[in-house]
Order: sequence, then C-alpha cells, then structure tokens
Amino acid sequence: MGFYIESDVIYLTKGDDAVLEVSSIATEGGEEYALQETDVLTLTVRALPSADSPALIQIDALPGSNRIVFRHDDTAELTVGRYSADVQLTTADGKRYTVWPTITGSGRYVVKSFKNFVIMPEVTAK
Repeated sequence: MGFYIESDVIYLTKGDDAVLEVSSIATEGGEEYALQETDVLTLTVRALPSADSPALIQIDALPGSNRIVFRHDDTAELTVGRYSADVQLTTADGKRYTVWPTITGSGRYVVKSFKNFVIMPEVTAK
C-alpha cells in the first residue's frame, strides 16, 4: 500500500486511495478525548505551514468519525514532494483544536507541521 505514517510524517502515493485513522485525541490536560457524534475532524494540506498558503487538500471526516478518507482525486494533481499538514477538531459549539501533529513539552514553539506530508511518486497511473 502506498500509505503509511513514520515519525509523525504521512506518506501517500500520488493518486492512491487511503484512510487515515486518528487513533487518539488528548485534551490539554493529557486525558483521552472521546469524539462526540457531532465533532468533525478536518485534514488540511498546504505548501507551507501558514494560513496564507492556499489549501491544496482539505478533507472532512464524517461527523463523529475518526476516519479521514483520501480519494485518488485528492492527490492526482499534486506535484510529488513534501507539504505541511494538520488535523483540526471542530466541536458542535464551534470550538477548534489542532489534534495533529501533537505539540508537547518544551518544544512547543517548534513548527511540527512543517513538511510532514509527503506525496510519493506513482509508477502505474490509469
């Protein structure tokens, strides 16, 4: 399969279908957060880790689901290379939290979403 995660970096073969499952969400206090049926996870991929950089991919999970589904069309037009991504949780009351990449400890100031999404080359295309 052309999809895997290694050292907090997502690797996806250009034009492939895949499912990213967000396995756990922690609160700021470190407790496990249980997704509510109206919560929505959104994955956003940009060329640079900045809101000024246009979103190249933006995928919402179904409400209450921890599964973000990539369709082959999501990456078909992207250039092979490294991009910046994060996953945001939006609650029913409109509060938003970045849940991936996790930023903990004294390195909180480090931009961990910089170049953490890699589009790998495809060999067979149809």
